[in-house]
Amino acid sequence: MNSRKEHRPLDGGRTRVNHIDMEHTYAKRLLSKERRKEQDPKAILKAAGIKKGMVVADLGCGPGYFTIDIASMVGKSGLVYAVDTSPVMLDYLAKRAKRRSAISKTIKVMHSDVSFTRIPSKSVDLAFFANVLHDIEDKTAFLKEVRRICRDGAVVVDLDWKKIKTEHGPPLEIRLSEDTAEKILSDSGYAVDKRLGIGPNHYMLLCISGQ
Repeated sequence: MNSRKEHRPLDGGRTRVNHIDMEHTYAKRLLSKERRKEQDPKAILKAAGIKKGMVVADLGCGPGYFTIDIASMVGKSGLVYAVDTSPVMLDYLAKRAKRRSAISKTIKVMHSDVSFTRIPSKSVDLAFFANVLHDIEDKTAFLKEVRRICRDGAVVVDLDWKKIKTEHGPPLEIRLSEDTAEKILSDSGYAVDKRLGIGPNHYMLLCISGQ
């Protein structure tokens, strides 16, 4: 089951082949130097409060743009659950992690829907989802799953696109403004503790689970 929007093939599999090709292209774009100019992962993760020894869930991790740096920051005493529905994206992540033997064992790759993960209940210190919430169809179910996996007092971090016109990114009509995202989080029991601007096109909301 996949709670994120997708298109199913209706042409005997040709669409599936094209879809895989598109995923490879998208993965490379997500890992591009251009993205790093706009989103510095280490600066973002530091602002999110990731520390050594934490257990972190990177929900909708894609090819691991943030995952690798999260693993470096939590260290060998920590753990990162990297969750995504795309085998292509997870393959990119696995290959990148393998090249970094010092952190490869810190990352647990999970091919799973972000709303129905296999992460143990009450095991996560920080749940991180980047450019994901706007794309979730059943946001209530997703945030219920986030609550299930988080320890009381865990930090919940929503990084997403501002609802403004940009040269790239998701369609404007499906983006969530900061106020809308905060209301969605609040309606699911998450009080936003801090709002941060992330470059010209993104924002980040920090919440505390269980409050």
